[in-house]
Amino acid sequence: MEEIKKRAEGYKADMSAFLRAIVKNPGESADEAKHVETIKNEMEKVGFDEVKVDPQGNVMGFMGSGKTLICFDGHIDTVGNRKQIKLDI
Repeated sequence: MEEIKKRAEGYKADMSAFLRAIVKNPGESADEAKHVETIKNEMEKVGFDEVKVDPQGNVMGFMGSGKTLICFDGHIDTVGNRKQIKLDI
């Protein structure tokens, strides 16, 4: 477990930058284009073998090959907030 924590620390700066890029832009439903672009660019940067964006705006990244595939699915869009808040990240 300590080895995992130690290795994760090495990704801290990159992950913080990625998360900042995601929350910087609004991404309400049907207006997620900047989020899609940010996620796609990050997947390409970290070495996904293939990255696709389907017509609905879903980002799909593929690594490796074989008979077993693992898929992580999540929402990109956000619920709108009319009030601006400052995050100390």
